[in-house]
Amino acid sequence: MFREMKNIISITGKGWRFIFLLLLRAPFDIAYTTINALFLQQAFNAIEQGDNTRLIYVCLAFGIASLCLFMYNGTIWSIYAPFTTRLEGKLRARLFEKIASFSYQHIEAAPQGQWVTQLNTDVEMPFSRNFTFPHTACAVVNITVSAFILWRINPAIFGWVMLFVIPHILFSQLAIARAMPSLHTKSLEETATNTSEMAAIITCADVAALYNGQDYLMNRFEKSSMNLLRVNMKIHARSALGAGVVPLFGLGGYLLLLFVSSRWIAAGQFTFGDLTAAFQFRGGVLLGSLMLINCIITIQGSMAGIRRINKTIDNQVEQKTGVNIWRAT
Repeated sequence: MFREMKNIISITGKGWRFIFLLLLRAPFDIAYTTINALFLQQAFNAIEQGDNTRLIYVCLAFGIASLCLFMYNGTIWSIYAPFTTRLEGKLRARLFEKIASFSYQHIEAAPQGQWVTQLNTDVEMPFSRNFTFPHTACAVVNITVSAFILWRINPAIFGWVMLFVIPHILFSQLAIARAMPSLHTKSLEETATNTSEMAAIITCADVAALYNGQDYLMNRFEKSSMNLLRVNMKIHARSALGAGVVPLFGLGGYLLLLFVSSRWIAAGQFTFGDLTAAFQFRGGVLLGSLMLINCIITIQGSMAGIRRINKTIDNQVEQKTGVNIWRAT
């Protein structure tokens, strides 16, 4: 996967800048989690101690830190968004240049929609879709640092959090995320078939009326519609299963941690402010895990387009060396 993406980035010649922008974007989620955790910890400790002056300073510091963080994030995105647009334009121009260098026979050997799809949908997949590489970088950093801070706060809390987070990640990956790419691919195939059957009803309406073939065309369209419905229902069933598991692991872990921590607070070994900070870092691990799962699903779905682009460019390179790839395949 990373090799395929590396080939795409190397085509544009902007690989190092792309990685640099990802590194600048990566710390946002963990920084936001840390600011919230410190604010809640210090605020509740100040409330317990009845220190209003300290509470005011904590609120001011939280407001200033949040303002600076979101200004930083907005600045990075304002640079990243036009950069990826230019990256797509450069990749599209390079790909069009490659396709235009094919002979007429090579272009006609493939379906006409393939070239349009490559120049539009396939080029946009790695950069313009939600939950792609910037979100993956944020999720990885958020999970790693939040887990480390949780372990430093209290190893027992870290253990209870991981007891629910790890099974959640494994279940989501094995039972839901793994099946989603193939289901989405199947859905796209059934959508194309259904669209073709509908086009046949429209374009062949006069011929069908002449030879009494309306029922035949309608039956084919109905069959393709039912196939599309079945595939989409499988996707929705998987999504519903994932949505049902989130409260089971998320709320279950929250209640158990609250029950265990209440004893420490009653014994004076822990403060309520420390507990709220731990809950924030637990949220960083849990939400980062969910984001990482969504990113993996999206990136896996985008790999089909990335591979098609690389294959087209590799075919052109081979053609220049005298090998006719299209005839060979």
